[in-house]
Amino acid sequence: MSKPLKNERILLFLLAASMFTHIMDFMIMMPMSTQLTRALSISAQQFSLLVASYTITAGVTGFVSAFFIDRYDRRKTLLFIYGGFAIGTLACSFAPSYEILLLTRSLAGGFGGILGALILSIVSDVVPLERRAKGIGAVMASFGLASVIGVPFGLYIATAFSWQTPFLLLGIMALVIQAVMVFVVPPLTTH
Repeated sequence: MSKPLKNERILLFLLAASMFTHIMDFMIMMPMSTQLTRALSISAQQFSLLVASYTITAGVTGFVSAFFIDRYDRRKTLLFIYGGFAIGTLACSFAPSYEILLLTRSLAGGFGGILGALILSIVSDVVPLERRAKGIGAVMASFGLASVIGVPFGLYIATAFSWQTPFLLLGIMALVIQAVMVFVVPPLTTH
């Protein structure tokens, strides 16, 4: 049986937390249709494009990055991708118009599209085979948790405060997680 990586549990927790914020960011948009259509004076079709922009850019960047992403240190890649995601999400909270929100949602989705696969790749790289299923399960549990609480959380926070508040909270949470990652995630050049 392999020895555990130093700080393996902390690393798995951080990876699960980053997966959680990524999925929450995707899920919180859907319940905010009323607030966004009213606040930005947009149609249902424009709102649908806001929701779809995240998925479209996630799909495109995920596909394109598959051809070259393994050439780089996964630690540096994670910090760059997660930082871009955090900034994109935070930027959504400051979007003054529909067009800017569409751009910032696309930016967050572009980075988010790579994030899920990158996180699972890191788990596979750092967790020995005999514990890998447990590690992947821990990270994927955050996916399920975010899927379940994302819609009510987004709706509650947007109703209690404003439509920008869920993005602000998630962006700040992602920046804090990334700051901790700088100290915990080891260099990952062999994969």
